Amino acid sequence: MDVKLTEVSQIFERFKAAYIRKDYDTASDLLCQLKVRLTEFRSLPPLFEDSPSAVQELTTARDIYEHAVVLSVKVEDQDAFERDFFQLKPYYTDARNLPQSPQEYPILGLNLLRLLVQNRIAEFHTELEILSAAALENPCIKHAVELEQSFMEGAYNRVLSARQAVPHETYVYFMDLLAKTV
Repeated sequence: MDVKLTEVSQIFERFKAAYIRKDYDTASDLLCQLKVRLTEFRSLPPLFEDSPSAVQELTTARDIYEHAVVLSVKVEDQDAFERDFFQLKPYYTDARNLPQSPQEYPILGLNLLRLLVQNRIAEFHTELEILSAAALENPCIKHAVELEQSFMEGAYNRVLSARQAVPHETYVYFMDLLAKTV
């Protein structure tokens, strides 16, 4: 394994340990270090240069950005969520040689919820248009779509009761914000 990749992996393990301990300050500090280190990998977006360790570098970077998105929800920082999501998105749309991440649909659904909470309906629909048919069938995406439909219909009781049936634990933060809006 490449020395740089080994170092990033070690810092990432420390990040995950801090995250599990709910030591979000340490996790945030380690995340900053990780993001700086990732800039040294030329296989990452936007360059996507081929290298012997490109797939491993891309997978590690995607995992880091996925954790960054979830951390931003835990610390209730919507601006960080948006930044981290936009750093992550190319790994879902442009890095075709990667196996699909199990976190892809929950995070895409989380982004849809964020757009709904922020009343950015046009962007919500733009994001929906670029999703595949398989993605639209995923419970995490369906949840956000059904919420938007209930919201637009004025069926606020359905919006409020949807918090009890969130498809992923990270959705609670945005659901609470949506309930305040309603």
